[in-house]
Amino acid sequence: MGDPSHADDVAADVLDADLSDEDAEVLDAVLSPGADVDEAEERHQVRQLNMAMGSTLAVVVVFMVLSAMFGLESTMDDAASGGDGDQVVDFLWGEPIYMPRHEECIDPDNGQDPDYIQYGVGYEPSLSIDSQGNMQVTAHKDLRWGGEDGPIDIIDGSPPGLWYACSDGDSTSWDYWASWFWISTNNGSNWTHGDSFDPTPGNMLTANYLAGGSECLGDEGDISVDANDVIYYLDTTLEDNWWHRFTAGGESYEMGTCQRMNTMAADDRPWVSAQGDGIVHYLGNSGASPPECSADFGRYWYYHSENGGNSFSQCYSMPGGWSTISSQRHGPYVFVAQENADSNSGTVHVRISDDYGRGTGPSPSDGSWQDPIDVGPRTGNCPEGYPVVNNNEGGTVAVVWGDCPNGGTGPWEMRFAISYDNGTNWSSWNVTPFERGINMYPFVSISEDNLVSIAFYGIDYDQNNSEDGYTAGKHWYLYAGALWEPQENDTWEFGIADMTPLHTITDYEESNGDVHALHDFFETVLSPDGDWIGIAYQQNVGQHPFEENEEQRYIKFVRGDVLA
Repeated sequence: MGDPSHADDVAADVLDADLSDEDAEVLDAVLSPGADVDEAEERHQVRQLNMAMGSTLAVVVVFMVLSAMFGLESTMDDAASGGDGDQVVDFLWGEPIYMPRHEECIDPDNGQDPDYIQYGVGYEPSLSIDSQGNMQVTAHKDLRWGGEDGPIDIIDGSPPGLWYACSDGDSTSWDYWASWFWISTNNGSNWTHGDSFDPTPGNMLTANYLAGGSECLGDEGDISVDANDVIYYLDTTLEDNWWHRFTAGGESYEMGTCQRMNTMAADDRPWVSAQGDGIVHYLGNSGASPPECSADFGRYWYYHSENGGNSFSQCYSMPGGWSTISSQRHGPYVFVAQENADSNSGTVHVRISDDYGRGTGPSPSDGSWQDPIDVGPRTGNCPEGYPVVNNNEGGTVAVVWGDCPNGGTGPWEMRFAISYDNGTNWSSWNVTPFERGINMYPFVSISEDNLVSIAFYGIDYDQNNSEDGYTAGKHWYLYAGALWEPQENDTWEFGIADMTPLHTITDYEESNGDVHALHDFFETVLSPDGDWIGIAYQQNVGQHPFEENEEQRYIKFVRGDVLA
């Protein structure tokens, strides 16, 4: 056996070694591609080289240390050889940030946990980013926390009362009447409220809908950004929708009053995507045919605007189950990922328009939408498991979804499909992260140089060396992973992005098979240069003051820098 002290000397010598002048010139030439290589490709080449050099150096160091310790005999070429392997990306995670409340609305007597009274109560966050790295977050308001006896209490037989916002003594967690709207103009270092989303104290009878911005009653919303960095924020009131437009990353409100959409009735979960100069796509989830539409049918209805949301075409049905939408910002492509039907099993399919979604109207007028393309199977009908689609400008489109072949609390699977030619050809495979566990609400993002990230809410049933399943005391965590240009059957490596548990399974949840504690979804973005990922997500804290078997819900953001 070799001398361990000699191993330390060998490792130090390797790490301290200087490149020769000739090697340095070669390295400089590789890191300085010619002018005919575009910026995204240059970044990708540099990262590829960095990863290759880092991997090679690590192998060399480990081999030389082991050689010194154990007398291993091999050549340097053997130690550094091997296949290319999957292009796995590691992240350096920053400190998570909670979304803030306005200081004047903080109420130590409203039922919030004392350690969290300065943070916003909400769930199901949407996250968007513009070309400068400015980000925007909205989140579902907690309707049960707009006052101790709100209007919806009549549903469960409780005496109804009024909703309140930013009102002392009324046990409200609302700062204003619209849904939450936070912005960051420094790459996620800190967050504040968007322009005109100011405190609006009072009860629901005093809210002034003509005042615009934060005065317009909202429930939950979605955000998207077009090619001119105009931000479109749609906020649903269940019976219709309000539109808000911003520029300057959310620091400039571009409307005198919030704009009523006057289309979708009884909308639940709105999805928004924007592209070009004011082209806006709205995918509404009504669960039934809207009364203003034709005799067509479907859960989801597509609406199209080319004037920044001032007016929309109406009533184009997209029959099927849970859906999401995305579009190129500069190019003409629009994509909708969808369960093929409201059924326990079937497929996930993708609808594609190569002309901005134009020409659509009440069926059978499909306009520029092609026939749906199946991209993979689904089984088990995971609880509200949206297939999520995203894309970049270069033709890459990806879809990810949870699969439940073993029921809601049995081990889940996760499937992923990708196309590099705007959806003409697809590869699809199983990317399940755990041998036994749950991977809920996976979300995919894609950079312009084909860094593809997946994040999800997860429980590894084997945590703490456990051999049982969905049982009380186990923790939910936020997981994330990424690959460069994933190819069929590549292996993803997922890690925890926030070491604080997001929720712990309760006895009630175990006995009822309830896996809905973190609600219906969350979202991620990749920075314009692909150097970091941002994630908006939910954490549960303490008992909810007005709902049995529910917790207080808070919105967080975490940034992960790409290590390459």
